[in-house]
Amino acid sequence: MIIMKKVDLKNSSFVMNENSLIRDAMGAITDNQRGTIIVIDDSFYFQGLATDGDIRRGMLKGATMETPISKIINTNPVVINKNGDIDKKAEEIFKADSSISVIPIVDDNNILIDIKTRDPKKRKEI
Repeated sequence: MIIMKKVDLKNSSFVMNENSLIRDAMGAITDNQRGTIIVIDDSFYFQGLATDGDIRRGMLKGATMETPISKIINTNPVVINKNGDIDKKAEEIFKADSSISVIPIVDDNNILIDIKTRDPKKRKEI
């Protein structure tokens, strides 16, 4: 069984505003220890995901630590709509793809309402 956790969206190292800098995103990714952050706008409208790999590829293309994270996000990641059995869908996704560690849950208007993470425990204290 895959253990999942509900996340406090307002106080989360999993969620960042689209205007945040890559430097801040890297700090959040280090803190959440999942290699991913969810990017939203001021209204919590889901914009996309940014991973360690997205940041690395962005920097290879000229992004800097001061570039807004919105410039390098994946705008078409795996997400779950709030309709249906969210826990079952999340577990199926986590089982099918071991590289996915964070899944955004959105409503019908693409507003971020929850997050599912693969393992709620921190891997190590930093």
